[in-house]
Amino acid sequence: MIHPSVQSRIPYFLAVAETLSFRKAAQALHIAQPALSRSIRQLEQQLGFQLFQRSTRHVALTPAGEVLYRDGADAVRRLARACARAGQVAQGLSGTVVVGYSTFAAMSPMSNIIIDFRRKYPDATVALRLLASSEQVTGLDQGAIDVGFMMSNLAAAPLRNVAVSKERLIALVPSNHAWAADHAISLQRLTTVPIVIGTANRWRGFRKLVDDMFGAQGLTPNVVEEADDVPVLLQLVRSGFGCTILDASFIPTLPPGIRSLEIEDASVTLDIVLAWHDDNLSPLAAHFVDVATASIASQETRSQPSPRVSKSRVAHQAASARPKTRRR
Repeated sequence: MIHPSVQSRIPYFLAVAETLSFRKAAQALHIAQPALSRSIRQLEQQLGFQLFQRSTRHVALTPAGEVLYRDGADAVRRLARACARAGQVAQGLSGTVVVGYSTFAAMSPMSNIIIDFRRKYPDATVALRLLASSEQVTGLDQGAIDVGFMMSNLAAAPLRNVAVSKERLIALVPSNHAWAADHAISLQRLTTVPIVIGTANRWRGFRKLVDDMFGAQGLTPNVVEEADDVPVLLQLVRSGFGCTILDASFIPTLPPGIRSLEIEDASVTLDIVLAWHDDNLSPLAAHFVDVATASIASQETRSQPSPRVSKSRVAHQAASARPKTRRR
């Protein structure tokens, strides 16, 4: 390991090697020339070899000095870059934010939030991890992920969260089903058909939502098969094995052979939130939360219809207006 005093004298050596002048190097370093010369001699003594060939007229690097100058300057540049990158990470300007997301969150405005974040922090990286909402809770507790797009009914304290999206639940049936021509279906009628749905383990939040929806009317769904992912459920529906329940965000991506029906007496909605732990939130992850909050607010503003103002009202306002101090 290099002695600290050697490391402290390397910048002095590099300054002299750059200018090949003790006088110019001393001026650039803002120290006295004798002190600089003494530091270089001490460095040579510590290293055990000469770095400069000195004469009354000029200063030149020895072969060993040339190697140290070339490699030392490169090391200093790498160190400077490392310090700059570390500073950016400390300020939350670069680095990696690990984002968990559930199957349902993938259909939410999550992608828009990530795009907005990358635009604002181009030196940052987003690492996406597909995890069930229950797995995200564990990941946040253990620090395996920084933030997570999950179902709201699992984002309990001490997790903090901000609402991302809200979707109604729908029923999916084969296109040749007797109900395929209908627009909506009641929960009571849904209990009369076999239901295929996500597993109770990985779809814990969604299953609780569905159970609450049926339970509010004293009903129980007839679950005959479970699967971990949506494509398998959809294939089971297409083959006529049963019907399933998802949220309405899946409608645009449904494959041929499946029809969606509104659940006319559904009492719940599927709410996606962005959740995090304040205790383990890095500066970069905090910026991600800020961008997400702003992005969601912006989307909500754009989705609201603009109020209509009559021409007569505009004319009246223009006539009666007087200069006012703009509020900031």
